[in-house]
Amino acid sequence: MSKQKRKRKFQVSLRFFFIFTVVVALILVLPVQRSLIQKRGRVWVDSQNGHVTFAHKYDAVSGQYNHDLELPAPGWLVGILGIDIFDSVDAVVLDNKVVVDLSPLTDFRKLRSLGIMIEIDEQLDFSPLAELKNLECLHLAYTGISAERLIELQELLPWVKVTADIDPVR
Repeated sequence: MSKQKRKRKFQVSLRFFFIFTVVVALILVLPVQRSLIQKRGRVWVDSQNGHVTFAHKYDAVSGQYNHDLELPAPGWLVGILGIDIFDSVDAVVLDNKVVVDLSPLTDFRKLRSLGIMIEIDEQLDFSPLAELKNLECLHLAYTGISAERLIELQELLPWVKVTADIDPVR
């Protein structure tokens, strides 16, 4: 084989390698971006001393969480890439600091359940929750939310089951 033919064959291989690399990068960009956004949300929940539960722990048949379930991915790979690339946050509980902003919760695109078990700012804007189309359940306890505000919240989120412990004094 002549030197020129070998060089041409090598150029085709480089072209293939370049195209292959671009295709792989395009395939990976969406899951990686989603995982980075979700991780940002988890960092915010941690800053609020809240808790997250991942989707793999939820059993849709029983409607219960099994916190002993392991993620169906190799632990060493989860350690390298992070859990956010493999699973989505299913539930968030905020129960430690007064809640003044809910907009960071929009980082959880697949959030199904939200519990707020602590005081909320009287002017708290619930409208970011309208972006969470997978939200099914919102439970409010110890928030001091008024009945009027609860009705507004139910109108804002008609697809969500909203439950609350209403303070009878208000």
